[in-house]
Amino acid sequence: MVRLATTQGFSPLAVALIRWSILACLLFGSLSIPKFRRLTRAKWPSVGDGARAFAVGLALFAPAHLMYYLALGKTSTVEGNVLGTSAPLWTALLAFILLRERIGARRWGAIALGIAGAYLVSVGPRLPELARGNTEGNLLYLAGVLSESVASVFAASLVRRASGLTVLAFQVLGAVAAFALGPVLLPAVLPFEVASPTPVALGAVGYLILLPGMLCFSVWYTLVERFPLSLMIVSLLLQPPLAALVAWLTIGEAPTADVAVGTLLILGALVLGATERRGSDASLSGAGGGDVAADEDREGEAGRDHHETCGVPSSAGEERPGKAT
Repeated sequence: MVRLATTQGFSPLAVALIRWSILACLLFGSLSIPKFRRLTRAKWPSVGDGARAFAVGLALFAPAHLMYYLALGKTSTVEGNVLGTSAPLWTALLAFILLRERIGARRWGAIALGIAGAYLVSVGPRLPELARGNTEGNLLYLAGVLSESVASVFAASLVRRASGLTVLAFQVLGAVAAFALGPVLLPAVLPFEVASPTPVALGAVGYLILLPGMLCFSVWYTLVERFPLSLMIVSLLLQPPLAALVAWLTIGEAPTADVAVGTLLILGALVLGATERRGSDASLSGAGGGDVAADEDREGEAGRDHHETCGVPSSAGEERPGKAT
């Protein structure tokens, strides 16, 4: 969809700024309604955490998406998808290092199975044919994957102290600030251009705002409140088969057998990860560590002593909206 928009009337920066500005308005507009906050159990972050979420959007999330958009003009969709399938691996490693998530063999198996399925959907049962002229674009895309992986880990630690939707709103606001600075600081590289966009381009931008933006990001950030990031990242591997479905519905490109088999592998990975026993080899860590299942079983002084030993309150030790008391 990004490629459709950037080839039929929008510059990459224009797509980014319009998409995320409207999404920011939708998020803050919804969160300003008390009934919506009660329904979604949204909790505003502290001033400090709101500023941190804004900084994540400004310094990590926005650059990642700008690198994606710019890279699409320098590489192929297939090569970008191949590089994108590495995101769960980077995120799992960072979650292990920074969030202290314990990742057991079952979850590593789910990640590996999901990556295999996404690769099969994107490329098929063969090695990718990487064009020499696409090296710059591939490196740019990979840098975007790494930047967004770091952003996901930092955002997860904030989500577990507040709520997914509110942290997402401040993160998107930070991203909008970064996109707005683009034409000012780098006008030659990041121009804001809208030149008679076609209906297809307008539809592509609308799709990016509503489905991957408002719906998918909102659901994903909400689920991160309660599930380990290294497990949640597997769900993002559904993007290649969903892209194939959209291509089938919009341009009549029928899915191949590789798409069907790869989708089944991804679904199998989600089932494998979702059926692991929480509190054993898979822990949900907060900003400074701590196992949710174990902490809930050790309420009282033992749980509080654990968090004080870690030095930073974990999400398990704080009351979150929707947690049973």
